[in-house]
Amino acid sequence: MRVLDHERALLVGAGHVVEQYTLPAAETLGLSGVRAGAKAVWNVEAAREVRAAIREFGPDVVHAHTPFPLMSPSVFRAARREGVPAVTTLHSYRYSCIAGTCVRDGRICEDCVGSRLKLPGVVHRCYHESAGASVALTLGLDVHRAVGTFHRAVNRYLALTDFSRRLLVRDGYPADRVVVKPNSVPDPGFRPRPDSEERRVLFAGRLIEIKGVRTLLDAWREVPPGLKLVVAGDGELRGLVEERAAADPSIEFVGWVDEQQVGDLMGSAEVSLVPSQWYEGAPPLVILRSLGVGTPVLVSDLENLSTEVLEDGVGWTFRTGSAADLAEKLTELVKDPSTTLSVRQRARESYEKRYSPEQDILRLEQVYGDVMAENRR
Repeated sequence: MRVLDHERALLVGAGHVVEQYTLPAAETLGLSGVRAGAKAVWNVEAAREVRAAIREFGPDVVHAHTPFPLMSPSVFRAARREGVPAVTTLHSYRYSCIAGTCVRDGRICEDCVGSRLKLPGVVHRCYHESAGASVALTLGLDVHRAVGTFHRAVNRYLALTDFSRRLLVRDGYPADRVVVKPNSVPDPGFRPRPDSEERRVLFAGRLIEIKGVRTLLDAWREVPPGLKLVVAGDGELRGLVEERAAADPSIEFVGWVDEQQVGDLMGSAEVSLVPSQWYEGAPPLVILRSLGVGTPVLVSDLENLSTEVLEDGVGWTFRTGSAADLAEKLTELVKDPSTTLSVRQRARESYEKRYSPEQDILRLEQVYGDVMAENRR
C-alpha cells in the first residue's frame, strides 16, 4: 500500500486524475487460506466491480498493483473487455511462485520457475502451508495462463529490477511486455557527512531469518571495536537482538521506528546493512532511502540486491549468509573511516538517477503513454 499511495500522489501531483479500487487483506476479511486461494482463481465480484468503475470513471489505463489473491487476474480481463489497457507492478514473484518469495524452508527455491504447472508449490504447501490453499492459487495461475489472460489482457508488467524481469521471462511471460520500472521514495535530504560523531552502521528492517539478522549478529561478534551497530525493527528475532544488545554495548536496539526516524538514523550512519538471504521483490526501500541521504550500503551478493549497488559504486557486497565474510567487510570499514565518506556523493547521485520521484513519474508516464498508443492502434 505504501508504494500504491506514493505513486498515486506522484500522478496527482503531475496533474493526472486517479481513482483507486482496493480490497482489504484476506486476513482482515477473516478468509482462510483456502478461501483466499479460491478467490485468486476468478473473483467474479471484483471483475464486475472493476468493469463498473471503468464505465463510471473512464480511465485511460488500469494499473493493478497486487491482484493476488483476492482480486484475481480476472480484473485484467475486465479492463480488456472495457477496451482499456492494463498494467501491473511485480511487487513479488507471485506470477511464478505461489508463495511470492521464491523461498522454501528458509532457502531460495526456483522449482516452479519455468514450469507451466506449479506442482512443487502444491507438494510443499507453499501458500499458507495449506494443501488446499496451494492448489487453489496454483489453479488460478494455470487457468489464466490457459485462457490467455497473462499474454493478451496484460499490456505491461512492471518489473522493479532487471533480475525480476528476466525471472518472469524465464517463466514464459512475453518479453516484449515486461519492462523495468524501479520504485522511488520521497527525497529524504542529502547529508554529505554522517550527522553523528559516533561511528555507526545501521540495520533497519523486519527482524526475521530471511532478512539475515542472525548472520549479522554472528558477524558482529568478530568485528573489532570502533563501530556501533544500530538495529531498528521488530519481528520474531527481536528477543535474540535484545539479548545480544544487552550483552554487547556496541549494539544499540531502538525497536520499531517511523519513516522519519529511519531517515535520521540513516543520516547518522556510515553505512546501511542489508544482509537479506532471499531475492527480495526489489531492492528494499531501505536501500533507496539510504542512497537518498547519501549513506552507502553493504548488501548480500544476491543479484537482485547488488547489481545496481556495484554498477553505481555506492556500496559493497559480501557472500550471502556468510557471517565470516560480512565480518571481514565490516572490519575493513573499521580500519579506514574515509572509505564510506568518499562514496556519499555517488550514493546521492544514484538515488537521483534511479529512485527519485522525478524519475519515477517520467517512467510511469512513459509506460502509460506506450500502452495507450498501442491500444489506439
